[in-house]
Amino acid sequence: MPKKRIVIIGGGFGGVKCAQTLSGQLRNGDAELILFNKENHLVFSPLLADAVGSSLNLLDVIVPLRQLLPGVQCRTEEVRSIDLPGSRLEFEGHDGQPRILAYDHVVVACGNISNLNVVPGMADHAFPLKTVGDAAVLRTHILSQMEKAEVCDDPAKRRWYLSFVVVGGGYSGVETAGEINDLVRSSLRFYANIHDDDVSVTLIHSRDQLLPEISAPLREFARKKMEQAGVTMKLSARVMLATGEGVGLKDDFVHGGTIVCTIGSTIAPVVARLDTPKDKGRLLTEPDMRLQGTANAWATGDCANIINAHDGQPSPPTGQFAERQGRQCANNIVRVLAGEPTRPFSFKVLGQLCSIGGHSAVAEMMGFKLSGFLAWFTWRGVYLFKLPSWSRRIQVGFDWAWLLIFPRDLSCIKTDVTDRVSHAHFEPGDYIIKQGEPPSGFYVIEAGEVEIVRASPEKPAGEVIATLGAGNFFGEGALINNQPRAASVRARTPLEVVVMGRNVFTTISKSLAPLRAALTAAITRRSPAAWQERPAVLAALREFPLADFIEPAPTPLLKPTDNLFEVTHQFARNPSDYFFVSSDGIKLEGLITLTGLLRAQGNGVKPETPLADFMVKEPTAVAATDTALIAASAFREHNFKILPVVADKVSRRIVGVVRVRKLITRILQVVPPPTGLTNPPMPPGS
Repeated sequence: MPKKRIVIIGGGFGGVKCAQTLSGQLRNGDAELILFNKENHLVFSPLLADAVGSSLNLLDVIVPLRQLLPGVQCRTEEVRSIDLPGSRLEFEGHDGQPRILAYDHVVVACGNISNLNVVPGMADHAFPLKTVGDAAVLRTHILSQMEKAEVCDDPAKRRWYLSFVVVGGGYSGVETAGEINDLVRSSLRFYANIHDDDVSVTLIHSRDQLLPEISAPLREFARKKMEQAGVTMKLSARVMLATGEGVGLKDDFVHGGTIVCTIGSTIAPVVARLDTPKDKGRLLTEPDMRLQGTANAWATGDCANIINAHDGQPSPPTGQFAERQGRQCANNIVRVLAGEPTRPFSFKVLGQLCSIGGHSAVAEMMGFKLSGFLAWFTWRGVYLFKLPSWSRRIQVGFDWAWLLIFPRDLSCIKTDVTDRVSHAHFEPGDYIIKQGEPPSGFYVIEAGEVEIVRASPEKPAGEVIATLGAGNFFGEGALINNQPRAASVRARTPLEVVVMGRNVFTTISKSLAPLRAALTAAITRRSPAAWQERPAVLAALREFPLADFIEPAPTPLLKPTDNLFEVTHQFARNPSDYFFVSSDGIKLEGLITLTGLLRAQGNGVKPETPLADFMVKEPTAVAATDTALIAASAFREHNFKILPVVADKVSRRIVGVVRVRKLITRILQVVPPPTGLTNPPMPPGS
């Protein structure tokens, strides 16, 4: 009988238990067992929060797969797709090239992956907690925040460094909030300048109770115990956005220097590509865990929707269910190989346990309800014996016993990586950079607008001197000159930016000629102009009401659906050399100039192409409430001759247009000429 090849995709609880069971039941000559997992270790995820809180060594929450599964071929290549009808899969080889592997049976046990993009800005500003790398980075960040707070002489900034926001009130969120709170507060005796009231840990949950999986009395115990320890609860609160300053709720904003997100997941790419029935992204299976409509493809764990025959309900995505599914999936495969009938998955929950910090926990096991230290001791004992090897159990047990007597390890191992290009989200009013700060990054605006705010002896609180929109960049001057920031940059509307680290910026700006030319032009534009050096001109620009310069918008307003042929006829019939674009005749969506039209024609744009494809989208505009100084700076920055005027930045309701010629003419009329000039030249037509 030829050897069967059984492939398992995923090295979590379900995949590992399946591989262990198959290895124990099949002789080496009966089957070839292959397990694919991008990491070469099993992550014991229930203990990641302990690693963050320094109550457990980071290496104690992982087990090398090769040592755990001696009879299994462990491979770290990524599986790209599975051909169910052809019984083969494609994976990425060591050289990045695709490889094909045939199988007799395949088990999909790859779980889910983190997806912080469920909340705007969360992926940019929050720490996930899914891998041991996540735990290491978060632990180092927390200790770094404490080190900064210790030497900070600004009380408000010190409290911001020590403010922690945890999003999600399930097991991971509760355990993480409790561990962070314990780590920081129990370590204050080693910091002379940090006090207990400087620390804030806030747990945000969208439901009205924590830990919905356990009984109401234990949920209430957990809430009260954590609040007594210093954790602030915000229940029935849904996070709407995240920024560098904290998280926004529907009717509130919670400030925090550190955001940890324990919610948000999505299906793995290989599952998404599978052409098989799914329910909300989870693979639908038969009662015996075979994928529906297949004979040799199986699924276990979080990626599968497996009905529990014990109660007729879908299995929850927990570790104890994944382990039992993995074991029974393996048993069913052995039965198929032996020509025996398979059995449906059936499992009665043994219990639920959750640590809440302060050597306290809540637990429900076999009908018994426990809380406090006894529950914590039980929780530790249960998870200690769930670890897959005695060597690991001894190591972890010793660490836990040690911390009952001695303080936590406060070593801050730097995990800084080489500068990279990343994204960030900001809400209106958030500061991206502040005047006087040392230079650290270069920013390119993807969407939204910023305003440049500069403080001066005349305006110590600062004044808005310019605005920048999508496609513009800022932060280059201080980086190139290695000087403190000359002005602050603040989000004017919801903002998305690309952030380039200092070293990356230096390398690219030296080697990429177009960027170097753009930077040179920007520095020239942003150097003080003659009018900026004259106090009388600046004073006049500050005082001029922008309303004095607003002219009606050109008519007609074009629509994004108008095509190139129709737009060309509008320019031919009307004297204007530009038009605004609006779907509803109210909101400014775009701008098309005569130059832009000719460029589109020269680039071979077809007559039936809609205007939306070649117009300037979301053009830079000034608000009717802005000063003439902002308009003047915008004219200079963008080299525009006209600027759209909108009622405000949110509605972008079209008000009219401002011409640079009219603004210059007004300045020349009211501001005396520089010394030595008697009759300054007036612009033509003034």
